[in-house]
Amino acid sequence: MPGRVRRITVYETPQRFYLVGSDNSGTRFNLLKIDRLDSRALLTGEPENDYSKADIMQILSTVSEGSSIVCKVSGGGGKKGRPNGGLLERVYNAFGVLGVVRFTEGYYLIVRRHFGSMYRYSVQVITKATVVASFGYHTIYKIAEAAMMSLASDDHLPSAEEQRYLKQFQSVDLSTDFYFSYTYDLSRSLQENALNTNWDNEGNRTIKADSKFVWNKFLLEPLRNNLVSERWFVECVHGFVRQQMIELPCSKFSLVLIGRRSSDYAGTRFLKRGANLKGDVANDVETEQIVWDMNSAASIAKGRFSAFVQRRGSVPLRWSQDPSTRGVVGKPLILIGIHEPHAQTAGAHFAGRVVNCRDLKKKYGDPVVVMNLVKKREKRRGDENLLHEQFIKSVRYLNQFLPLPKRICYISFDVARCNKSSSTTSNVITKLEELGEKIICKSAWFQSFPLPHSRSKWSHGSFSSFSPSYSPCGRFLIQKGVCRTNCVDCLDRTNVAQFGIGKVALAFQLCAFGVLDDPKIELSSELIPDTRDVLDASPSSQFSLLVEISRVYEDLLDEHGDTMAWQYAGSQLVHSVKHYKKMAAFQERSRDIIQNLSRYYSNTFSDYDKQAALNLFLGVYRPQITSNIPLWDLPSDFYLHFKTTEKVKKDYCLWWTSEEEDQELMDGDFVLVDQKERNRPSVTNDYRVVRIATDDDFREYYRTFEMTSLDLRLKQLALMECKTVNVAGVNDEPPSGQLMKLFKSDPKAMSKKKKTDMSDDEDEDGEETRDDTIVQMEDAYEKVIEPKPEETVFPQSTVYQYVPLSLGMKSPLETYGFNERSGPSQASLKLYENYAAASSINSNPEDWSKLKPKDLLEKFKETSRITDKCTLFTADNICHTEIPSVTDRWYRFYKDSCALDHKISAKDMATFEEYAH
Repeated sequence: MPGRVRRITVYETPQRFYLVGSDNSGTRFNLLKIDRLDSRALLTGEPENDYSKADIMQILSTVSEGSSIVCKVSGGGGKKGRPNGGLLERVYNAFGVLGVVRFTEGYYLIVRRHFGSMYRYSVQVITKATVVASFGYHTIYKIAEAAMMSLASDDHLPSAEEQRYLKQFQSVDLSTDFYFSYTYDLSRSLQENALNTNWDNEGNRTIKADSKFVWNKFLLEPLRNNLVSERWFVECVHGFVRQQMIELPCSKFSLVLIGRRSSDYAGTRFLKRGANLKGDVANDVETEQIVWDMNSAASIAKGRFSAFVQRRGSVPLRWSQDPSTRGVVGKPLILIGIHEPHAQTAGAHFAGRVVNCRDLKKKYGDPVVVMNLVKKREKRRGDENLLHEQFIKSVRYLNQFLPLPKRICYISFDVARCNKSSSTTSNVITKLEELGEKIICKSAWFQSFPLPHSRSKWSHGSFSSFSPSYSPCGRFLIQKGVCRTNCVDCLDRTNVAQFGIGKVALAFQLCAFGVLDDPKIELSSELIPDTRDVLDASPSSQFSLLVEISRVYEDLLDEHGDTMAWQYAGSQLVHSVKHYKKMAAFQERSRDIIQNLSRYYSNTFSDYDKQAALNLFLGVYRPQITSNIPLWDLPSDFYLHFKTTEKVKKDYCLWWTSEEEDQELMDGDFVLVDQKERNRPSVTNDYRVVRIATDDDFREYYRTFEMTSLDLRLKQLALMECKTVNVAGVNDEPPSGQLMKLFKSDPKAMSKKKKTDMSDDEDEDGEETRDDTIVQMEDAYEKVIEPKPEETVFPQSTVYQYVPLSLGMKSPLETYGFNERSGPSQASLKLYENYAAASSINSNPEDWSKLKPKDLLEKFKETSRITDKCTLFTADNICHTEIPSVTDRWYRFYKDSCALDHKISAKDMATFEEYAH
């Protein structure tokens, strides 16, 4: 089955580039030819055949005019070192093709290395990558190095404008947070990958990435237009991938955190705010946490996998912030560009405008929970409260056209105000966990194995409404709905909100695995400095497990937030999770100052060049096509993202359908999107698409085509051990990053201390904080996420309460899921009475005294207690055992018991009689 090409070697002649690719075993080869005669045109040729190594060597020998010698490139390449008619090896063992790009003169093949001269039409190829995570059969790589080669001839010198475009394009560092996988569609969640696989047909699947999260889709477009096979391409995802193994005494789990940054409407902090006309928002990131039981099978269908997805993104309105208006200090004013009474931008974000759009409602289903974390009350009018007012108006308008189960569940949570009045025991995290329990009980999570019945009913009252949803085939427990979180920047406050909700989801996942007794991780890492002495004195494995899981997850989310902040704002998080726990105040205050200075410098001096490079890399700006004005002379990129020819044609009431569906509905020819996609004929042949089966995954994962290297295996185990956290009671050493008790702050003293500076997450209002001003829920949230029980179902006089296992045994109905029987039948009672009456067994009490092991009895000094023991065996020791005899009374009892249900056969009767006598 055609999978992706794993190793690519690029050869060069004056007329062509030859790309020779092989599979993982090195037995199947493919050939791709790219013409160099005209660098302004991309001409490719690909024989639809698989070759052996001998065939490929023969073809290369023919290309090099009978010479089997291939000269390797040295230095800057070019003509030097290449014999007449010889074949020059430019790149050896590349990982894949990233695409081609053209500026003003010609194409480039992208492999990203530094050559001695500049070129035009270029091809990019990955030349070095490292493994960052692996779960199941799948491995995720991070790009460490790429090379970029021109299709133009070596003696052609580029113009100054071409060189400037090339330098700006190369400022996008592909070795920073770009990831790919050969066998796993990294642009989609684990649930989407599992549901898109035909498990009834050997796990066959077609790799078709979600273009929203693919960052080199513009670079691959010219090659796809030339019908080049998908097996050559590597689709890259920009964001964050980390893995942590948790080893328990009886099992081992892998925790993988993946952050996918959207390539639509991408940019930097103050230059990309709000949303465009298509509903694409700024700083749009899908965060997924995957848990895998490493002792189970590596196949998703047969193994034990679990995943939970969250989403973050800017407020979906037409708003902006001009950094030039803030001066040296302070925050820029928030400006609403267009007031939309019909909320077209917000509607396009939640439902999409085009028929193939997979945004929020169409991708995740219902309910869609919107958690808005902006401040609701501020002294200055043009601040965050303006976003709160406009966003809630848009949601209310959109909800009036939807039935109750389909409505957007909006909740406003003022994190800054809640953090002002919080303490170590009641803070932002605890409030988020309360909200997260109700949200996850409604949306659930993805799980590849059945939910154990003993885990389907938990002791917490809020979990009584949990009703899992299953895939159409009934194989998987699926997540329906998503929690979408935002603040102003979607960085600090959003990250801590995703931590609180994700920790609750992780508790549900581990409880379904059987690791936790109850789906709640109450003990978090802020308790470690206070309870270290207690833990050392009386270790508790369950307590240590909760502490370690919380600490590991907090470290992953902090690293995830730092990475997302670097990509969007040019600095790490200003406020980490510890800030909202009211601990480590000394560290957090110094961190605030450093990160604020770094963020200010980046936003003021480098964000404009970074935004221009992203527009060039993503194809938002195409030289001499998008505009004749050079990219660096454009006063703004506003009209690159908001084109004057683009109009919104959505119906004001049917906002949840696409524009094509609106027209079909008016014409009477409406067809569901999923049915339309299913009936659409395929336009590509089997050779040009990438199809993978579970057998291929097994073969490549275990590398059955080669002998296992002991040295390589030991290195892999050592690398895995570095990522493993051992939980076997109590850890002896405190986790890294924890400061000593010397710097622990008193929450009362902190509340009395006067703040000398204000950050984005601190509250400017000095009024007393009430809980109803911190959290505001819309009617849809209260009715969908928190439905009130009916009095007829739960009368006030009777309150049903689950009894924990530690207080008493549960009933068979609670434990096993079946009702208790009223009692045994009369025939069963009669049978039991006969059994109890037939108690005469031929046993000799003296046999034990004669044949007992005397040495063993003397050692344990139990002679007086065991001498009177009666046994069924005439000889009973470790060396000799005899079968007990059967009396006639037992024989008659056996016949009576057999007559109750069935007749004994003559053969069985003869065997039993021989045994009895």
